[in-house]
Amino acid sequence: MRNNEGRTQIPPELLEQFMKQQEEKFDNQQPAPAPQTAAATTGYQVPTDFVELPSKGTLYDLNHPWYNKESVEVRYMTTKEEDILSSEAYAKAGIMFDRLIESVTIDRVDSTTLLPGDRNAILINARKNSYGNEYEFVISCNKCFSEVECSINLSELGSVKIDLDRITENNTVCATLPLSNKEVEFKIMTAGDLKQINKAADQQKKHGIQPNETVELHRRMIVSVDGNNNPNTINGFVQSMLLKDSKFLKKQYNSFSPDVDFTFQQECKECGHLNKGGVPIGANFFWLGECIL
Repeated sequence: MRNNEGRTQIPPELLEQFMKQQEEKFDNQQPAPAPQTAAATTGYQVPTDFVELPSKGTLYDLNHPWYNKESVEVRYMTTKEEDILSSEAYAKAGIMFDRLIESVTIDRVDSTTLLPGDRNAILINARKNSYGNEYEFVISCNKCFSEVECSINLSELGSVKIDLDRITENNTVCATLPLSNKEVEFKIMTAGDLKQINKAADQQKKHGIQPNETVELHRRMIVSVDGNNNPNTINGFVQSMLLKDSKFLKKQYNSFSPDVDFTFQQECKECGHLNKGGVPIGANFFWLGECIL
């Protein structure tokens, strides 16, 4: 059948039959097979382990994949992770640990949304399962500045205890400042928050400006002041915060930051001074040999 313009016109009943056949054909199609994993092609399954999170999954938003998770499953490191640790580009960009964490965790997660303490637990587990529990490093004596050889067992590191009863339903903490008597509500910042603070400081240094790291820290961690969550109000308060109140707030923040307990002490063989500090986690943490600080 042709219309007035000379083009062939398909009868409505035939067009309806054709469309029905196409729908049936689509419904009967089988989904494409998923790509085979290394385990499926080689018969070898990379072992996994469960890591207890210092945060116990608290302090995350309801929609976060680690919300209320006390532990997460992680893979042992493979040659893939070795390439990540060897990448100069990742190291220069400051994302080497980000990529490593995202690579070894079974459940996909944006590592910048994680709390620093939970990230540390993942990194320690990855190092321990790949190189063993013993970690050796070298520090400088705080008194005589001689080199002090240190050795710790990573499996013996515990977690910093926090008072979960003071965590609000919004995953924040409230504290009354000692001098101004202001009621400040603050959050525990993620790795992404801390990166933004460092990035802002680096930009200020490039332009010859003294970094306002304390101001930026308070600005990002404070959620409200006396119940007022207006950003301009918070910014104005932070700019004029009394020193004693600032130090108190930092101490409160640290006491509610879930983390691995990195504290250690080592006596100097040269002068006998007992050095106390935290276990260093840098690029050298994943390479055998001594880490010189």
